[in-house]
Amino acid sequence: MIVTAAILTMLLGYAWKIYFGSRETMRNTLSQSQMQSEARWFFDQLARDVSAAYRFIEVDPDLKKFSFYSFQTSRRTLEDMFYTASGNAIAPIDQIIDVLKIEYRFENGVVKRQQTPGLLYFQRSPMTFSLAPEKQWKGTSNEPGTKDVLHSIAAFDVIGYQQDYKQNPAANDDPVITKRMDGKNPVEAAKISFIVLRVHNKIDERADRRDEELDLVCKFYSRVRLADAAYSGYFCSTDENGRF
Repeated sequence: MIVTAAILTMLLGYAWKIYFGSRETMRNTLSQSQMQSEARWFFDQLARDVSAAYRFIEVDPDLKKFSFYSFQTSRRTLEDMFYTASGNAIAPIDQIIDVLKIEYRFENGVVKRQQTPGLLYFQRSPMTFSLAPEKQWKGTSNEPGTKDVLHSIAAFDVIGYQQDYKQNPAANDDPVITKRMDGKNPVEAAKISFIVLRVHNKIDERADRRDEELDLVCKFYSRVRLADAAYSGYFCSTDENGRF
């Protein structure tokens, strides 16, 4: 009976170990899957924002934040951009486009997204941004506000790059010129074509549990800036008379 009891005790111990190990594996898998889903949603949201970016305002690796002007879903027509309701021409410095001023920043393990709908005087140097009238954004997805978009972040690193194209590259020469930009400088930030972002998710569990970790690196391109680089003077630029 003693031997039998000892054997049963060992078998029960192994059974409990397998049970708790399986439960921990399931818990870790579900937690990891949820983390991946949140990261995928965040990257999809960011890709939509940056692809519609008209100009970058700031890309600061030290402060772990970046901001840019992004086109809204509804855009101002060329007629409204160049002419008043009575048909008079609008001076270049008073011409405006509708944009969202979007900022992503990292604070205490959380990534926040802030948006402000506004009017951008794109012909001025430097460009001037002002808040859009309430009737333009009230009740729409463009309402101003800040929200948390990603949690449990251990690292958030961002770098801005300019991408240009050689007009007449030599044989076997790379036609693309990529240069890292100082995004803290507004003039340099305006030249940025894409950003490289590294996000490291990590959840520290207690001693008897496995930590969840996810490390992702991705490029996010502005279609407007790339078009302007590939076909200089044809997209979102001004001519010799300062016309858009």
